Amino acid sequence: MSNLVADQLEAQMSGCRLRILIVGAGIAGATLNALLRQRGERPAMIERNPAHSGSGYMLGLMPLGGRVLNGLGLSEALARDSLDMRYYEIFDRHGQSINRYDLSELFERFGALRGVERGKLLSLLRNASGPICYDTKVKSFENVTNGALAQFEDGSQLEFDVIVGADGIHSATRHQILSANDVEDFDTGWGGFVMWSNWDGFADDTYAELWSSGWGLGLYPVPGRIGMFVAGRHDELHQVNGEDYAKKIEAQLPDGPFRKALQARDHADRPTYWKMADCRSKTWSNGRIVLLGDAAAAFLPTAGVGASAAMDSAAALADELSRADAKHMHYALELFEKRQKHRVETAEKNSRDLSKLMFINSAPGAWARDKLMEFYTLKHLIDDISKVMSGD
Repeated sequence: MSNLVADQLEAQMSGCRLRILIVGAGIAGATLNALLRQRGERPAMIERNPAHSGSGYMLGLMPLGGRVLNGLGLSEALARDSLDMRYYEIFDRHGQSINRYDLSELFERFGALRGVERGKLLSLLRNASGPICYDTKVKSFENVTNGALAQFEDGSQLEFDVIVGADGIHSATRHQILSANDVEDFDTGWGGFVMWSNWDGFADDTYAELWSSGWGLGLYPVPGRIGMFVAGRHDELHQVNGEDYAKKIEAQLPDGPFRKALQARDHADRPTYWKMADCRSKTWSNGRIVLLGDAAAAFLPTAGVGASAAMDSAAALADELSRADAKHMHYALELFEKRQKHRVETAEKNSRDLSKLMFINSAPGAWARDKLMEFYTLKHLIDDISKVMSGD
C-alpha cells in the first residue's frame, strides 16, 4: 500500500457520497468527523501533530457541547471522565470570597456543566471518528471548478467537494483563504501558565478564581487533580520560566485554597504558556473551503465556552453537509454561516466582556472590580451565553 497522503485519504473516503477533507483533529474537527460518520458520510481527516501530543489543558463543557455528546451516545463516557461543576466562586486580591454563584438554575434549564481534561474529551471524540492521518500538513489549497484542491507536503494532491479548516486559532487554512483585513484580533495584554495540582483538599464541584491587579489564579477541578491557570501581564510573562512565576505568585498568596493548590503543583508536568488573545473571521468560507471552530472564531477561556461553541458549530455544519449535494455545496456553506456566525460571536463577546473584569492592571481598578462583583449576578456573568443556549 502506498504511503502517499493522497492514497491514504482516498482509502478513508472509500464509498463516500461527498468528498470531504477535515484539516485538524481537535475538538471541532473530531466532532464534525464523528457526526458525519454517524450520518453515513466518510470524510477524510488529517492532523499536523503526532497522535499523542499531551493532555493539554482543562476545560468546562457547557450544555452546548454536552448536547452534541448526547447525540453521539457519549454522555455516559463523559460522565466517567468529568466532574459536575455546581458552583463558581470569585475571590478578591486578599483571598476573601466575594461571591459564590450557584449554577443549579443553569443545570435545570439547559443541562450540566462538566469539568474535563481536554485530552479526555478529545479521546472520546477521536474514538468516535474515522481514521486520522497524523503528522500531516497541507502545503496549499486552491479552489477549482466544483471543488477544492489540497496539495500535501509529501507532494501528493487530491481534490475534494469541500475542505473544512478546523486547525485552531493559528489556522494555516484561514491564513491561506483570507486576507489580514478579513480577520479581527482581540488582545487582552495578558497571558498565563497552565499547570496541574495534586492537592485533594479542594471542592470538586467548584470553579474558583482569585484576581488581583496584574495577576490572578484560577482553580478548575477534573477527576483526580486540579487544573490551574496562573495569569499575569503578557509583556512580563512570555519569556519567563513558568516555575519561577509560580513561586513568585505563591509568595503573594494568603493562606487558603489557592496557596495550597499552588504548593501541591505537579513539577513533573511542564507548564504551558497561553497568551490571552483571540480572533474572529469576517467571513467563514472562500469557495469550497470553510472554517470551523477556533479557525473561524477563537475564544478566550474566560467564560469556558470555546470548546462547546466549536462542538455546536460542528453539529450545524454536519447537518448542512449531510443534506447537501456536491453541486450545491456553496449553498450549504452559506446556510451554515448564517446559522452559526451570530451565535458564535455572541458567545465570544461574553468571553471578551469577562476578560475586561478579570484582567485589570491597577490596584484602584482591582478594588472597583471587587466591589462590583459583590453585586454581579449569574445572569450578568453569562447573559450572552444564555441567549445562545436559549436560541435567542
